[in-house]
Amino acid sequence: MKFSIITPVYNGEKYIAETIESVLSQKGNFEIEYIITDGKSTDNTLNIIKHYEKLLTEKQYLIKCLAISYKWFSEKDNGMYSAINKGFSMATGNIYAWLNSDDLYMPGAMEIVSKTFFKYPDIKWIKGINAAINESSQIIKINPCYIYNQEWIQLGVYGRNAYFIHQESVFWRSELWKTTKGIDASLKLAGDYYLWTQFGKHSPLWSINAPLSCFRKRKHQLSENTGVYRKEQSFIIRTPKNWLVFRIKLFFWLKSKMPTFFEPVMLLLYRVLFRKRNKHYIDVKKNTEPTIKKAYSFIA
Repeated sequence: MKFSIITPVYNGEKYIAETIESVLSQKGNFEIEYIITDGKSTDNTLNIIKHYEKLLTEKQYLIKCLAISYKWFSEKDNGMYSAINKGFSMATGNIYAWLNSDDLYMPGAMEIVSKTFFKYPDIKWIKGINAAINESSQIIKINPCYIYNQEWIQLGVYGRNAYFIHQESVFWRSELWKTTKGIDASLKLAGDYYLWTQFGKHSPLWSINAPLSCFRKRKHQLSENTGVYRKEQSFIIRTPKNWLVFRIKLFFWLKSKMPTFFEPVMLLLYRVLFRKRNKHYIDVKKNTEPTIKKAYSFIA
């Protein structure tokens, strides 16, 4: 099995080394193809990228997987999603993902993902648990293992009315990417949302009950511009007005207003409102094989 990981970067000197380390240090019975797409950085980003290239070329970096192919290019692009599309056009692996230049993979993430895809060949894309880290790389929040409904992905409610599909913890098979035309490069922020709605037309998203990634929260990052993100979401898909969507909106609106100690009540209410939409997830305990289990609510 071979992972193709794309990292788009522009002037990311502060965190890019940590991001690169989180990819190259993955341990397991798989290969890694790491493609960094730089948008003509003017800070020290390129020197950091070249430093790791030198370490790998001179065999001074301890490789813990079967092999690592390290590629990068630096050129003007038409935005982050244009750079990501170009990166995937060069990819030769069978498992794809992209990791932004300030986010991280957890140790052991790719081993869990590779075992899951190997054991369940019909599964096309998966998402693990993600954590939020601060500017000092300290974990400030760990999200639960959310469950995702394929119909709801197509309706566009995740990241809009319900919880997000966090991009840094998503992996997919190369053939699923090829069912799309890539990400709409005219988008500035909601390219992940666009891609998920495309994937949802072809295959359900499976959740893995294991930590895979960290999203960095920092000041002045692009993801803070929620107004632009919401506007692009409306451009990508117009959520229909029907009884199902009304119930989804009502449920998650109520959940957002409830204190945390009401969580068990909300889990029960979800089972009542959406009892026919219970799904399965992949359970991974330490030193055990991935196993499919039944999910009875929106959290595993």
